[in-house]
Amino acid sequence: MREINPLNVFVQYRDIVKPCDPLIGRKYTITHSDTTADLFVFVASNYADDKITDIRDEVRVAWEQHEKELILIGSVTVSGYGVEGNANIRNSIFYKEMPIALQALRLADRFLFDNMPKLDDTPIFIHFISSSPVYNKMYDFGTIGDYK
Repeated sequence: MREINPLNVFVQYRDIVKPCDPLIGRKYTITHSDTTADLFVFVASNYADDKITDIRDEVRVAWEQHEKELILIGSVTVSGYGVEGNANIRNSIFYKEMPIALQALRLADRFLFDNMPKLDDTPIFIHFISSSPVYNKMYDFGTIGDYK
């Protein structure tokens, strides 16, 4: 797995969200700059819709309680829903670059993980949303601690 440069990761806490709380309801919007390779992680009680472009290359992730355990559940839009571009190419790029986005999330919200180290055991599931059944899938990306 390729490692990111921490100097290229920027975090912004919004709304009532602070570096260590709340956990449930905490949402991440991860975007990037194609020109600078900077990664931007917005941590809030809502997704940062104001940072989403027409390209729709953002990653959205949220903490959820699932039965007796916490999970990180997210999504990316591969095709359909007004998204232009080749679904196969978009799917491949999202899958290949997801570890980078998850590293950025883990790094950006490191105070939360330092405060509650057990959270590193949280499983991550990302739904690749597509109007085509070929690409409309849920992927298991391990645990967030895999991206330290």
